Amino acid sequence: MKILIGVLLGMAASGCQAGFDRAGMIGQLQQDQPIVFDDADILRIEQARPQLQCPFRLAVVPPTLFNHRVYGEPGETEGQRREIMAWGDRLRREGVVSDLIIIPDILTSQSHSQNSIKDIRVAAARLQADAVLILRSTTDTDAYVNPLSVLDLTLVGMFLVPAHHRDALTIVEGMVLDNRNQYVYFAGSAEGKGATLAPLASVDAKDAVKDSRCEALKAFGELLVREGRRINGAGAAPRYDTPGQR
Repeated sequence: MKILIGVLLGMAASGCQAGFDRAGMIGQLQQDQPIVFDDADILRIEQARPQLQCPFRLAVVPPTLFNHRVYGEPGETEGQRREIMAWGDRLRREGVVSDLIIIPDILTSQSHSQNSIKDIRVAAARLQADAVLILRSTTDTDAYVNPLSVLDLTLVGMFLVPAHHRDALTIVEGMVLDNRNQYVYFAGSAEGKGATLAPLASVDAKDAVKDSRCEALKAFGELLVREGRRINGAGAAPRYDTPGQR
């Protein structure tokens, strides 16, 4: 009996929350797909000027491309596209965009390379987009138990007692750039968290991951709408008569 009590207490003690590895997540964002402009001439970049006239047509990178893929985690989770399309509704009401389109997967390359940004811009051009919103995200999960986990040794506890926690943190980074001259109108990041609690037999981090990704996109959308108002109020130089250099 003493041994059993010791085992149960050990299980409860080992359930301490470890927390999220924020430093590792930031490092992953930097290594996963570095933002590389395909204009090698720095002078050309410095000479780029805002030219978009509101409302403009905005293309957005699909979730299947901007989610960092980790073994066991889905490439796209439910609700992500719905959150992105909700940005379009708000931006249209603000007079910032005429249309917001998620780039179809068939137009994008799923490989991360030095040409990734150019490939995205070409896909946006095929959709007649004036600007493109490039996104990338990473998610970290944390698992821990509460004191009720001592009941996991029983069938009732294993299947009915909610003793196992799964938390998730998602960081989303994004930037809006002119698809013709690559002028950056906005760059920012946002975070979102999700959590789930369930018995040992049914606990799954996927719901926490899904919620954290949607919350991060919702928070990023708030930043995007605020910056959209600024862009709309700032005015712009005359639009190019030609598509410009790509």
